[in-house]
Amino acid sequence: MVHLEFVVIGPPVSNQSPGSNLDKWKATLGAEAKKLWTGATLTGNLKAIIINFHEGDKPSVDVDNMSKPILDEMQAIVYDDDRQIRQAEITHVRIDAPFVFVGASKILVSAVQAGTQFVYVRVEDPVDPFPLPK
Repeated sequence: MVHLEFVVIGPPVSNQSPGSNLDKWKATLGAEAKKLWTGATLTGNLKAIIINFHEGDKPSVDVDNMSKPILDEMQAIVYDDDRQIRQAEITHVRIDAPFVFVGASKILVSAVQAGTQFVYVRVEDPVDPFPLPK
């Protein structure tokens, strides 16, 4: 089950960025999450999907440094503790790459069609049982 999904326009900011850029990024992300999440915080295990739709050949941040401020900021808004995130898909994709939209989320499709760099964030139930790689 999908609990929350949203996009934040612009490039993500690394967890290792100095003060004001990181603080502004986290505030923007938190504001978007708060607009959409008005219920009690989720309990139980969760899965996070984070996709950075970037411009150019190289993303502006590493996946680990991109995910930490996002997962930390959603703590206490969407879930109690970021340790509830038991599975994560963290990906960089060029915004100008060819896409197949069959079954894709309307929020995601609209953002891709706009053609502007953005970050897609989704919180859902984890896959259980978890399939081990082949």
